[in-house]
Amino acid sequence: MSLQGTSSDRLSVDDRYELAAKAKSQHRLNNPSHLIVLGVLLVFVSIVVLVIAWRVRSAAIETNVRKSNQVVQIDQIIAQIRELEQTQASSSAADRYAPIPDMLLRFKRYAAQAKLSNELGIPKTSTQPQGDARKLIYTYTVRDPSLERLLEWVKISTQQVPGLEISEIKIIPSKTDWTITTIFARYERTQ
Repeated sequence: MSLQGTSSDRLSVDDRYELAAKAKSQHRLNNPSHLIVLGVLLVFVSIVVLVIAWRVRSAAIETNVRKSNQVVQIDQIIAQIRELEQTQASSSAADRYAPIPDMLLRFKRYAAQAKLSNELGIPKTSTQPQGDARKLIYTYTVRDPSLERLLEWVKISTQQVPGLEISEIKIIPSKTDWTITTIFARYERTQ
């Protein structure tokens, strides 16, 4: 006799549902997808926190660099003001900050001394009052075939005029010549 066709081998509907439910729960225990989702979520949150921290750090570094540059500039201005005050107190004959009325003629004379091929034009000038002194600013744009002569003119000007400094210099090459834009600055006493 064969036992295949008997009803005792078959499971009841309730037993099959119970067996399927146990298999499904065992499958969940063997494949914990909630841990994978939690891990992916944790990685995503950590990336977001990392990006935010990096941006905050970059902003703080930029602020520190800006503030340190401002401190250096303030220290330079304080040193110049102290030097002006000392010079004003001593008021020697060779005063570094004495007004120079023929400044533009001096620039032209130094250009001739440096053998520039083009004549200097009239510079853009401005004055910034600062206490008992004023800051004179001369902006020249000059073209010449020789960069060495242009730089020689700038060098002679800063060496020959007491207190003359270069605030900014911009050099632009072209096919046949060089263009230099130089901003000279000089403090002068007002009294």
